[in-house]
Amino acid sequence: MKAVFRYIVALCAVLCLGSCGDDGIDFSGEEYNPSENDAWNVYYDTTGSVGGHSYVDLGLKVMWSTANIGASSPLVSGSYFAWGEVVPKESYTWETYAYADKSGKLTKYNYKPESGSGGFVDSVYTLLPEDDAAVQNWGNGWRMPTDAEFDELRAECTWEWISGIGVNYYKVTGPNGKFILLPACGSIQGRERIMNYSNGCLWSSSVSPNKPEHSYELTQYASGFWKGSVDRYYGEPIRPVVVIEKGGSR
Repeated sequence: MKAVFRYIVALCAVLCLGSCGDDGIDFSGEEYNPSENDAWNVYYDTTGSVGGHSYVDLGLKVMWSTANIGASSPLVSGSYFAWGEVVPKESYTWETYAYADKSGKLTKYNYKPESGSGGFVDSVYTLLPEDDAAVQNWGNGWRMPTDAEFDELRAECTWEWISGIGVNYYKVTGPNGKFILLPACGSIQGRERIMNYSNGCLWSSSVSPNKPEHSYELTQYASGFWKGSVDRYYGEPIRPVVVIEKGGSR
């Protein structure tokens, strides 16, 4: 009887997500293991919270948020942002991108004259706080991760791809045994969601050093995970980080 009740609860959660117009990723169908910090019927670790947003200490240099910006739980995709923009929008193209002209020539964060509008160059490789969606939406020390912090997450953690009911995701376990969940929620090009459920993308705060039109992202497929780069106008989710000193202070 308990199993039937759990199934009904889980089914109601799925229907709610679909009918309420959430961003389309629901809970895991892995193993039903509810707990007090269970948002959509999936267990996840927490260590503490800053500004009302929870984080996990994975044993790394920074603490990782348990969920994306705009997400109601770890396996919900949340909001999508073009790189360097701090609010979501309806269409993601070069024409709508805040830091390029209509032809795709850059007006900020550029180090190659041929890539800049009218030869513009500022040689800034990392997002300034006013252009960091985590800083602007969450504050309190939260920020977007750098490409180096993605490198640490890849190198120091154990990654397990899990195919669930309605969502595929990576369980990323740190050296201390704590973990975060990263859903495969794709990206947006124009108005179209692409690679949803099969590909996870998360923006870093770092411009690609090879092509200024690109910024680094964390790319995740069932076949593997790596640090890639893509056009900055794409809409992608963001998983913020925060620095917490030993003893619990920032």
